[in-house]
Amino acid sequence: MNSNKGKKQNIEEIRRELKKFIGHFSVLVLLSFGVVYLFWVSYDCQCTNIQKDVIAYKEILNKQQVLSSKLDTIYYRMSLLNTDKVRNNMFLGDYISKNIQDFRKAIGEDSIAEFKHYYFFITQIDSLLSLKNEIVSITNREQHILKDLNECINRITKIDQELSKTPSLGFQSR
Repeated sequence: MNSNKGKKQNIEEIRRELKKFIGHFSVLVLLSFGVVYLFWVSYDCQCTNIQKDVIAYKEILNKQQVLSSKLDTIYYRMSLLNTDKVRNNMFLGDYISKNIQDFRKAIGEDSIAEFKHYYFFITQIDSLLSLKNEIVSITNREQHILKDLNECINRITKIDQELSKTPSLGFQSR
């Protein structure tokens, strides 16, 4: 009977140890699956963030290309302003102003940090345009004064010739 009692006790102890093992093993399995699940969630979040960053970078790159072409267009049109290559300088000036406003809208308030160089240029372009307009008006005045001077010289020459034709006046040309 002692051996029966020992066997029962041994079986009970084995069961108890087996239950402990199964409990510990199931906790370890749950922890392992939890770690794998959290790793997968982290991976998914990182992929989503990377995709957002890539999309934002592509948007900035596309915007930069658009701004670059608009800036080149504005520069080219500014070089045409008041150069006798266009028929209507007022229309071209208005068109350049509209392009500058479109350029400012394209930069936008949210992307000023990304396009500091363009924003700086566009803030300075108004003063550049006014300077160019002043230079053009001075050049126009100079041309007008030169035209008046040439007309005056021609009149003086004509009067000089007429006066030298009549010897009774006693006028001699220089």
